[in-house]
Amino acid sequence: MQGNADKLTKQLEAQLAEMTAKLEQSAREIVELNSIKARSQAEIAEHGRQVEEAESQINQLTKFKQNLTKQLEEAKASLEEETRLRAKFQSEARNFQVAALNFIILFFVCKPVFF
Repeated sequence: MQGNADKLTKQLEAQLAEMTAKLEQSAREIVELNSIKARSQAEIAEHGRQVEEAESQINQLTKFKQNLTKQLEEAKASLEEETRLRAKFQSEARNFQVAALNFIILFFVCKPVFF
């Protein structure tokens, strides 16, 4: 009976050693997984910060683009007005030149007599 008890004790001690090794391995894996989890959470937080920064830059660029578009539209309107006024002034200048030439022609050709 003593032999069976010793044999059973050795089997139980072997199982205990095996279970202890598995438990220690599981504890190491838990520590490693917790470390991975912490790194992942830090990366997620960093990516979230980067996304917020990118969104802020997009908003700034959108406002900048809107301002540039507004300035461009104002410049186009100003150019159109200046072009219209230039054409008007050129037409008036031509009319004035024609009127002046007509006056000169009438004055020198007709030579009115003044008493």
